[in-house]
Amino acid sequence: MAERKGIPVRACLLGLAAGSRASLGAGTALRAVPGGGPALTTLTVLGTVGEFIGDKTPFAPSRLEWAGLIPRVASAMVGGGLLARAAGVPLPPAVLIAGIAAPVGAWAGVTWREVWGRVGPDTAGALIEDAVALAVAGAAVRGLTREN
Repeated sequence: MAERKGIPVRACLLGLAAGSRASLGAGTALRAVPGGGPALTTLTVLGTVGEFIGDKTPFAPSRLEWAGLIPRVASAMVGGGLLARAAGVPLPPAVLIAGIAAPVGAWAGVTWREVWGRVGPDTAGALIEDAVALAVAGAAVRGLTREN
């Protein structure tokens, strides 16, 4: 990936998406940066689908508590680092930006679900949140190509 500009913005977007769904941080970056292959893509997609399904269960921990927040921040930081490494820019700024953005994304998702819950069914709100998280994650890597 020759893209060097915009990595801080991309890292922020990736962090916001990971705050909503942890698998979108590292998983999205892994699908966009060099070194992956079909097996890795399949595993990350399956992990993301599994999280999207699991999030709709009553057993999922709150993303605002440590058990739910730590994986989101970690995934965001890994994703930010992967983007920075692939672009050949220093890792610390991208890792830090993504890590800071993840709790913001988590809070935004919880707030959205609370607001939506007053006007519509929770499952619909969760599916809308999924779509937004996927769009934000996609925007973080849009135009980046995997060069194996």
